[in-house]
Amino acid sequence: MSEKYYRDTIVDVDLAAIGHNYKAVSGMHPDKTFIAVIKANAYGLGSTAVAEYLSHIGVDFFAVGTLDEAVELRMHGIREKILILGPIRPEDMNKAIKHRIAVTAPSYEWLKRAEQAIEDDDGKGVWVHIKVNSGMNRLGVSNIKEVNQMIALIEASPYLTYEGLFSHLSSAEVDSERPFKEYGTFKSIISQVKKPQFVHVQNSAGAFHLEADECNAMRIGLSLYGYYPSDFIAGISPVELKPSVGLVTHVVDTHVLQEGEGVSYGLKYIADEKVTIATLPIGYADGFLRSRTGYKVALEDGTSCPVVGTVCMDYIMIRVPDHVELGDKVHIITPKRHSAQSMESYSDYVDTIPYESMCKLGRRLPRIYHGTDGSRISNEVLK
Repeated sequence: MSEKYYRDTIVDVDLAAIGHNYKAVSGMHPDKTFIAVIKANAYGLGSTAVAEYLSHIGVDFFAVGTLDEAVELRMHGIREKILILGPIRPEDMNKAIKHRIAVTAPSYEWLKRAEQAIEDDDGKGVWVHIKVNSGMNRLGVSNIKEVNQMIALIEASPYLTYEGLFSHLSSAEVDSERPFKEYGTFKSIISQVKKPQFVHVQNSAGAFHLEADECNAMRIGLSLYGYYPSDFIAGISPVELKPSVGLVTHVVDTHVLQEGEGVSYGLKYIADEKVTIATLPIGYADGFLRSRTGYKVALEDGTSCPVVGTVCMDYIMIRVPDHVELGDKVHIITPKRHSAQSMESYSDYVDTIPYESMCKLGRRLPRIYHGTDGSRISNEVLK
């Protein structure tokens, strides 16, 4: 990745905060293997940089969403265990084997096709985690007979290793009995089949909500980056997570509008008095949605400034005090949990969740990583 960038809008990633969160969450369940979920480009923060840092501080197991993401990590020198959480195409099994990547088997039919697709050209095999459906009804198998058939197929194959059995909770972030019911279903299934090396069901919310004493691993994504999956989870958390993300930009132009003048496409904002408008180099192509008109960003001195007019592909406009100048710093997201520019506030404004807000941070936003020795810049556009 390039160490340079030529646009003053950046995603600021605090690696030390991520390290703190890893230690805090893993400390809640010290006997369980910590699987760091870095799918979707580490929730928008940059999977290779985050993986490199986490491996440096002791994380030895990563989870991604696709084979492409797993191969990307291998191509950037990540040697730790990697699990793909969703099924790959059966015909791509040889690529998974080549890069020493564990795969998810959602059904007997998938597993049979995948095993048949393996070409015995190097004597290598692949690790398999069987996905159990305990109530989310998205992926996985719930029939005990089918699970046992899958285990038998794996153990009879010279290419497959039965390494994991897992499920996913549909509602672990809410205050209800649903997570306990689904975990009960999962326990019932695993009690009737042969247990592999890794048994896991807890996601970030599940790690706070359930003990899941039958599991010896957990998959942590959002909380690794410093965010609670819901207010309920924040309320029951025994640890304080540190937000790791900031989104910062700078003023590139200013305009004075007289009463009756407007700004941006459609002139939907019309000044009712003389006002100063500052233009910022970020837009919906970077993940700042059109529906965020009205959201308040913050100047360096803490002054709150609303976004006015239509959000453009590359720019937004804000109403500012008269003293604002070219180059002034503006905070769109801050790593302060209860600020008006927190990730939660930024997400709530458009009725979404931090997961989506983070994943929408566009690829042309450089990521600057700090919190360790010095800082590092990653600009994917100039890679």
